[in-house]
Amino acid sequence: MNAHNLVLAQWKNFTDMKSVRSVFVQGQTVAAATAGGLFLYDIQNGSFSTALNSDGISSNDLTAAFIDTQGRIWVGASDGSLSVRDPGTLVWSTITAIAQSTHLHKGIERFMRSGDTLFVASQFGISVYRISSADFGDTYAYFGFLPSPTVTDAILQGNRIWVGTDAGVVTAVLTPPNVSSWTHYDSLGPSSSFVTALALFHDTLVVATNTGAAFFAGGSFQNIPSLSGIAISSLTSSASNLFIAVSGNSNFSLQSLSGLEGALQTVATSDSTTAGSLALDQSASAPAMLPWTGTGTKGIAFWDGNAWEYRAPNGPQSNLFTSLVVDASGVLWCGTGINGGGTGFYRYNPSLPENARWKNFTSAVYPIMEFDDYYKTSLGAPGSVWVSSWGRGAVEVRGDTIRRRIDVTSTPAFFPTLATDPLFVVAGGAATDEAGKTWFCNRTAVNGDFVAQLVNDTTFAYFRNLYNTSDGIFQGVVVDQNGTKWFANSEPTAKSDRGLYFFNETGAVAGTEDTGGWGYFSTADGLPNNSVISLAVDQDGEVWVGTDLGATIITNPLAPKTQYISVFPLREQSVQTIAVDAVNNKWVGTKEGVFVLSPDGTQLLQLYNGVTTNGELVDNDVRSIAIDQKRGIVYMGTENGLSSLAIAAVASNATFTSLQFGPNPFVIPTDAQLTIQNLIANCTIKILTVTGRLVSEFKAQGGGRAFWDGRNRSGQLVSSGVYFIVAYTNNGDQLTTGKIAVIRK
Repeated sequence: MNAHNLVLAQWKNFTDMKSVRSVFVQGQTVAAATAGGLFLYDIQNGSFSTALNSDGISSNDLTAAFIDTQGRIWVGASDGSLSVRDPGTLVWSTITAIAQSTHLHKGIERFMRSGDTLFVASQFGISVYRISSADFGDTYAYFGFLPSPTVTDAILQGNRIWVGTDAGVVTAVLTPPNVSSWTHYDSLGPSSSFVTALALFHDTLVVATNTGAAFFAGGSFQNIPSLSGIAISSLTSSASNLFIAVSGNSNFSLQSLSGLEGALQTVATSDSTTAGSLALDQSASAPAMLPWTGTGTKGIAFWDGNAWEYRAPNGPQSNLFTSLVVDASGVLWCGTGINGGGTGFYRYNPSLPENARWKNFTSAVYPIMEFDDYYKTSLGAPGSVWVSSWGRGAVEVRGDTIRRRIDVTSTPAFFPTLATDPLFVVAGGAATDEAGKTWFCNRTAVNGDFVAQLVNDTTFAYFRNLYNTSDGIFQGVVVDQNGTKWFANSEPTAKSDRGLYFFNETGAVAGTEDTGGWGYFSTADGLPNNSVISLAVDQDGEVWVGTDLGATIITNPLAPKTQYISVFPLREQSVQTIAVDAVNNKWVGTKEGVFVLSPDGTQLLQLYNGVTTNGELVDNDVRSIAIDQKRGIVYMGTENGLSSLAIAAVASNATFTSLQFGPNPFVIPTDAQLTIQNLIANCTIKILTVTGRLVSEFKAQGGGRAFWDGRNRSGQLVSSGVYFIVAYTNNGDQLTTGKIAVIRK
């Protein structure tokens, strides 16, 4: 079965939308352009709607949002692309003219509308877009400055347009659909010429800079005394007040002026996030109120007179998805990062209401974590998920709650990773064997005990690498069907070149008799590269080894050095993650997208990247993949968000139910095969005549399905008639039967 038969072509993306770059308010709707897409907030009922590239917008990395008087929603992205949603059909259209320009910096800063003309301020200039004909007219980029400045903001004032840049202010009179010649002002009074925001207050132009603000009067700019020396992030105004956002490294304040010569008043301050955008409903009927504030880490904010109220759609803590695993209930668990780059970990439960599906675990909320570099998620014993950290051991999660943390001080305990820091311990991945014991990597444990087996709730059994007692850079582990533990040595962002170690304490693997069950496989043995990043055990028991330069399949894990093959479609690829679906296809994450391979690895069934998915895959650099076999969802994690793809849910049953066949009758010859469903894993199929003669016998292909081509054991098409189909487990404990009518033309 190939990937085309499985894929339902339903993409969905998930991102953090709490980093807001631009806010626009119209009536009861707040539109927020974020680093993870667009969200709309309904002020009246408190509901959210979102749009990402999987919904039709051009990019998730948004920098500007606008709602016109006809209800069209416009968004602009950091790459210069535009998207607009039709208010009737709710369908998004993409406009790429600015993105396709040759300018180096072309992010969208602001939208302004005058009649049928939409003025689009990008970082390199002002572009004139005619809405009715859906095409661009002139673009203005130089404004009389040399060299060309970077545009930071723009605003319309009657029949005049003002443009703020990093070199001053330019202005021109509108003569739709064009503008007249530009006049530039590089002197803004005592303020810097680096413009950060523009606003109209009592129909007077106010210019904010990184050292203060000025207003335009009498043909020149005059200083606003109360704002001197202040680095201003954003401006907006009501009929009675000019509002000013002042942002620090991790805080901001909302200030106001009732007059340009008056005293500055502090409305509110925040010590927990930054601010970058202010917006008020500018319609004539809008009531006097405080502005909505776009924040750096908490979505949009509003001061209610006593406290800040933050609003953002339910979502992940960040866009980092370095490790994924799906538990038995279909809950997705996500790790984030290492070496100061982590943001904790999170879970996604698709069975919960939409506003509760994401839950974020951070040290600010859960002090037991101590810090946020939690980078790898693993399944433990039933009901248990382990999340490993880069420096504080691993936490066990049960029932949506952190149960405990295992580190160097706990019982049981890991050993320190660094001799210079007795509390620093890097826990690698975990895996559970058939006896229900969970095995952990204790990366570079200072005492040489690099592997720990959780014997019971309070006891570890420790193991040393007896093949090479000094080597213990173990980052990930899988356990195969023979009980052999296979160890990866690298992460996509933390690579080693130590080769592949494996361990079976029973000594069952050939060549490990003299090393206590430990073995080693490297480039000298046929591995394409010694940086082992990913591992997987497929449904046939074969071990897939992903390296920084391709992959190897160990076809007989009991004799790895003599029975292995290279995966040709993955040559020279950095194989960052491998997941096995219900029919034994392999989903492989690389820096160039996701490769879907046939069960034996010889055929490339599908390649998913930004081009082949028309931008629906959130990023080509796929760090992690996990599959919900029951629901039929493939999750693909990147450092720019999470993508999911719906596939056929074909997980094997735990026990036999009544077999299902299709088509019935089965007409041969045909290119389509007979599909036998409702099978359990690792079963065998026999095709029998009504007299009990054996016609064909074969293993089920996996995923609760088997396929028959209508041929006997000699490869010949069978005759018309009724045939019995018998399915049984390898040990004969379970057996079920059914019958099928075959018509041979």
